[in-house]
Amino acid sequence: MTYAPLVIAKEEGFFAAEGIDAELVSIDTSSALLALHNGELDVFSGAMRAGMFNMMLKGLPLRVVADKGHAAGHPCSSEALVAPVKIAESIRAAGGSLQGQRVAVARGGLSEFLLDQLLEQRKTKRDEIQFIDLPQGANASFRQKIDAVRHLADPHLTEAIRENLVQIIATGEDLSPGHQTAVVVYGKRMLHDDPELGRRFMRAYLRGVRRYNDGKTPRNIEILSRATKLAPEIVQRSCWHAMASDGRIQPEAAQRILDWSLRRGYLDGDIQLEQWWDPRFIEAAR
Repeated sequence: MTYAPLVIAKEEGFFAAEGIDAELVSIDTSSALLALHNGELDVFSGAMRAGMFNMMLKGLPLRVVADKGHAAGHPCSSEALVAPVKIAESIRAAGGSLQGQRVAVARGGLSEFLLDQLLEQRKTKRDEIQFIDLPQGANASFRQKIDAVRHLADPHLTEAIRENLVQIIATGEDLSPGHQTAVVVYGKRMLHDDPELGRRFMRAYLRGVRRYNDGKTPRNIEILSRATKLAPEIVQRSCWHAMASDGRIQPEAAQRILDWSLRRGYLDGDIQLEQWWDPRFIEAAR
């Protein structure tokens, strides 16, 4: 769901109004960051991961330029650590302890960050749980049976709960209130070679964010149902991620994940705000 503003901006002609023929490319994070560095992609849009910040530490021309989803005090949960029903019941029977449980997370990313917050809350050590590899394609198919605690986000989370496949162990907001979930990153072309293009892209993107923030309108549901290939009623039921209408992130919210990445050894060194955050494009667009 965090890709919704980009899809809306393309479908509603917001990019075209800025003279941009935007091509939305589906690609894994590691390949995307390399393509961004090589100039094969102009914009990266994805979850917070240490790898992108390590590239910035090395002086590569990449910068976070806008919010693409953050935790907020919504009445619904857009992401959570979950478990199959029987495992969730055994955790509750043990007073919430995760000792001896199997856990499947993507190492070095948001899901492992949230897991560490959960372990700290439940007074469980990492060597008291069993890490297992997250099966290929598990995030794309929430119905794939995984007998372990795992991270799910909407639209899959709502459907998995509705079909009684999983139960929530803890929501992302419970574990780290207000944390940064996903970001928009510019490469060299947008940052340096053609910053005017970067400003025009940002105007279109923020129009998409604001239309997204209109909520579950019939038009938004129609666009996102077509893009996700999900039935309109599933999109309607989903908990939509919070996004800042002005694109601004809260640096301290992102800093929590960076500090954790440094402690875990995923980040190569301490990174300063000016090394990763560039607000000039959202300021110009506003």
